[in-house]
Amino acid sequence: MTDHAQSEPVPDAAALVIRVWREPTDLAGIKARITRRPDLGADAETTAVVTSPDAVYSEVRAWLEEFVNRTGGQS
Repeated sequence: MTDHAQSEPVPDAAALVIRVWREPTDLAGIKARITRRPDLGADAETTAVVTSPDAVYSEVRAWLEEFVNRTGGQS
């Protein structure tokens, strides 16, 4: 298996990591930390913290649309 992190950048590849947890003081709510890396060939990444499932969905949708538009795919 080829290790792309050690060799050339992966074309048309991106990453999104979501960490979700419940706050002990707010049993009804959640927090999610979303780290976006829109291009694995670049070092740039952004992190957002959101507090609802709808906000998580919105972040994932925006990340996926950005990837599709950047790589020339159909949405």
